[in-house]
Amino acid sequence: MQQDRIGRIAEIAYIAVILGVAAAVWREASTLPPAPYDPLGPKFFPTWVSYGLAALAAAMLARLALGRKLGRAAQSMVVGIGGAASHAPSPWTAALTLLLGCAYAAAFGFRGIPFLPATAVYLFLAGALLGPLERRRLVVVAAFAVAMAAALDFLFRAVFKLDLV
Repeated sequence: MQQDRIGRIAEIAYIAVILGVAAAVWREASTLPPAPYDPLGPKFFPTWVSYGLAALAAAMLARLALGRKLGRAAQSMVVGIGGAASHAPSPWTAALTLLLGCAYAAAFGFRGIPFLPATAVYLFLAGALLGPLERRRLVVVAAFAVAMAAALDFLFRAVFKLDLV
């Protein structure tokens, strides 16, 4: 009973953090000046990101109001994984994942850290954090992290024409 209460408080706190981030992004985006050369302007994307975060928080809050728990499912979406999880989720996992995401975002404030290695390290650490620490699994997570970082780097440079330093 006590564990359920702590889990519920952690879930509500997580929703509050998401709403806080959405409000901060929206506030900062609303202060950006319009661009004379771009019809959408610099505030378009961050504003819609804040709307998406707020919608996510609202969906999570509705799920809690219906008596369901966040991060729990009756069946797995991954083929071959049964009902028993080998890595039990916890509020600490959620908190560490959030801190890892903040550290990843903060890394881009430093000029010496390029996008490709920062993304590969972030994806590897997130994958390691979200599952059991088994050597075979970590090798797969490392390969996935490098491949996805390279794919994202290509996507931003070649398709979106953004030079991510």
